[in-house]
Order: sequence, then C-alpha cells, then structure tokens
Amino acid sequence: MASPSLPVRRVRPAPLARSAVPTTRPAAHVAPATRILAAALALGAAGDLLFYGQRAGLSVLLFVLLLLGVGVALGRMERVRVQRANLWLVIPLLFFAAMIGVRANSVLTSLNGALVAGLLGLLAYFYAAGRIASLGLLGYPVVLATVARRLLLEPRGPLQSIRHAAGRHEQRVRLAAPLLRGGLVALPVLLVFALLLTSADTIFADYVGRLLRFQFLRDLPELLWRSAQVLGVGWLVAGGLLYALRRRGARAATAQLTAPGSLTANHQLGFIEGATVLGLVNVLFLGFAWVQFTYLFSGQAARTLQFEAYREYVRRGFGELLVVAVLTMLLILGLRWVTWQETVRETRILNALSTLLIGLAFVMLLSAFRRMTDWESIEYYINTPLRLYVRWFLFWLGAAFLWLLGTLWLRPQRFAIGAFVIALAFCASINGINPDADVAAANLARHDELSTRYLYVLSEDAIPALVAGLDGSSNQTQRDLHAYLTYQLTMMEADPSWQTWPAFHLARRQAYRQLVDLRRVGILPPIRH
Repeated sequence: MASPSLPVRRVRPAPLARSAVPTTRPAAHVAPATRILAAALALGAAGDLLFYGQRAGLSVLLFVLLLLGVGVALGRMERVRVQRANLWLVIPLLFFAAMIGVRANSVLTSLNGALVAGLLGLLAYFYAAGRIASLGLLGYPVVLATVARRLLLEPRGPLQSIRHAAGRHEQRVRLAAPLLRGGLVALPVLLVFALLLTSADTIFADYVGRLLRFQFLRDLPELLWRSAQVLGVGWLVAGGLLYALRRRGARAATAQLTAPGSLTANHQLGFIEGATVLGLVNVLFLGFAWVQFTYLFSGQAARTLQFEAYREYVRRGFGELLVVAVLTMLLILGLRWVTWQETVRETRILNALSTLLIGLAFVMLLSAFRRMTDWESIEYYINTPLRLYVRWFLFWLGAAFLWLLGTLWLRPQRFAIGAFVIALAFCASINGINPDADVAAANLARHDELSTRYLYVLSEDAIPALVAGLDGSSNQTQRDLHAYLTYQLTMMEADPSWQTWPAFHLARRQAYRQLVDLRRVGILPPIRH
C-alpha cells in the first residue's frame, strides 16, 4: 500500500493543527459575540434617543420594532431556525406596544408596559426552541424568571471571550506607552508656547480661554447618567439576544422533554376524597344559587329591603363573588391534578362533578353582574374605570370557564395556553373600550354636581368626551369643565416632553388640538404672558 509510506508521522501535521486550534477557534466565537454586543449597544443608544427625557408614546413601538428587526437579522446571520409555532406572540406584542401611544390612562399604560416586557421574555425563550403551547400555568412565571436571570448572566461569557481575544494583541497595546510618555514631555512645552501665543493674539486667547473654562463639565453628571443607562439597556438587550439565539440544538431539545414549571402529580388524594370535596362544594353552591334565583334575580330583594340596606347588599356582593369564582377554577384544577383516578369511570365522575361546579360558577358570575348593574343604577353612584374593568373581567372569566369545561373532557393539558390567550384578550378589551372617555360621558349624563368630582383623576383620553359634553351641561358643570380644561391645556403647554416625535401620543395630540380650538373660539381663556 502507498499510504503507510507517506511521511505523515515524520512531518507531524497533527501537533500543528492542535496548536492552531486556540488561535482560530476563539475568533470564530468572538466574531458573533462581538456582533451581538455591538448591536445591543446600538439598541441601548437608540433607547436613550427614544426615551430619555421623553414621555412614553410612539417610542415604545419603535423600540420593539428595532429590537425584533435586529433579532431577526442576527438570527439569520447565525443561521438560527425560528420556531414558527411561537411567532403569533409578535401580534399581541406589537398591539400592546402600540396602545402605549394610544391610551393615556395610567393603569392601562402600566399594564401595557408590563405585557410588552412579559411577551418579549416569552418570545426570547421560545424564539428558537420549544413550544409555548406546552407550558402549564406555573410555566409562565418560571419562564419569565428564567429569562430575567439570563438577561443578567448571558453577556458575561462573550465579554470574557473578547477580553481573552484582546490579550493576544497585548504587544500592540504596549506600543502606546511611548506615545503617553511623549505627551507628558510635551505638556510643559505646550504650556509655555500657549502662554506666549495668547499674549500675542487676543482672539486666539479667547478661544483658549473658552477651552480652559471646562464648560463641558457642567453636563458631565447627565452624560455619565445617560451613558450608564445606555450600557444598562445594552446589557439587558445583549442578554436577551444571546439567550434567544443560543436556545437551540441539543440543549434546547433536552429542555423540551420537560416543560418549564411542570410538576409531577403526587396524587395525594384518592378518588373518594376528591369526589367528596367536589360534591360538598356543589351542595353549598346549589344552596347559594337557589337564593340568587328566588331573592336577587326575581327582584324580591329590591322590593323587601330598604333603600340603604339594598345599596349595601348589592355593593358588597360582586367583589366576593368574583373571588369565589376564581377560587372555584383553582379548586377544579388543583383537584384534577392531585386526585388519583384509576379507571375511566372515576375520571368521568370527577369531570361530571366539576362540570356541575362550573355551571354553578356561572350563576355566581351572573349574580355579580346583576349586583354591579343594580349598584350603577342607584342614586349617588359615580362611574369609575374600575366598573368597566370588572365588567370585562366577568366576561372573559366566563370564557375561561367555558375553555376549562372543554379541556376538562377533551385535552386537559391545553388549558394553560387557552387561559393565557384569554388573559391577553381581556387586556386588549379594556384597551379598546377607552375607559376614561366612557366614564366621562356617563358621569356628564347625570347633570348634577357629582358629574365632575373625579375629573382630575382622568387622563387625556377623557378630553374629547368632556368637550362634547360642554353644550348639554348645567351652568355649574360648565364652569367646572372650563376650569378643568383650562388646567389641562396649561399643563400640556408647560410640559414640552410629550411634543417630541419619539413621544408622539394619539390621545394627547387629539386632546391638545381640541383644547387649542376651544381657546381660539374664546371658550377657554387666552395664554397669559
């Protein structure tokens, strides 16, 4: 054979190849890491441009779009395959990011901001591996906690790789030492020449004087603070991008075997114990449902109770009933998890008892809704956004019970993903109804002094409804509205932070335009200089 006579062992190329590995392999790892860190730092600078000294508005949607675009571009460079089954998360993410620039209500703004952060965390976790549909109820907080931890830890490895790679250029860094020594030697020479030249020319002396006043130091604290924010945002963005792009391959495949937050059922209760619990709770709920139909729904309570007693009766009821309904859902889910079921017959019995409990929970939801509407119809009631939140929560809680009923008999493991979608739908609903405008219109329709009591807790979302209600209001209400609208216009003109393009906000722009029009026609007083 010719191959044994080849001088492979004499030349020994293998040690050369091994010696070349440390010089080439880090470069292959450093280049993608450097690219990701540079992109994260650029996003940190973009965040400073969009958010520093600005009010939240269009900037949130722009930043999310930038983040998604950079993530997709880096993923293509790294040849990361996207899990398309999870890309539907982008739809609610963009919706809630956009609503921050549409609704001025502080509660909705905080809720939308939290949802954007949570959806970004879920998208980072499931971008390249896993399926969000496999998560259980506990999986969502576990995933978000895991992502939050990785945001802080992921950038450390790439930074260390870059530092090690930079160590190979230590010899080049040493060449800068003579330059430093030369600068120190030149310093006194420059000082002498500068003194002579400033004495010779007054204009040159003025320029030198401006330079030596160190006026730039006045902005140094703000510059340091903004730099720290850029680095902080860049660090978190780098952690998210690194974690999203690295969750693939064998490690991600192994992680899919057990969904995050999943717990092994211990089956600490037997079938008889579980059925007994469900049966006794059903008996209690049947008694309560009988009282609701014979006393509340029939109108007997309104006829027999005095006015103040009935007000207290309906006011206290719906909050407790909401809590009971939520606890009922948790009870059904918990018993289904811990109860041992040996046969199909036992499973069907437990499902039947749970179905009855779900039906009785609907009676409680109807009772809560009836109490709330009765309370709204009572004299002296003032409309608040909480009423709308509760109303839509009742609706979507009922949808969650229907989803629980369907998954109970068909696919129990799918309840969590449906509950997550229902929660997103609830948040989208309260964004869509514009609660402050609804509250303002409902209170103005009362035509009494109470209609303007809570004006100052409403946001700019309510201004179009308040302007529309000026003509049909009483004299006292008109005076109160004029005072409030003048106050709002003064505050908006005193704070220019919302007028920049990153802080573009639809509700604030519309409100300001209407207030300026009122001042132009003389309804609001002119500007005082």
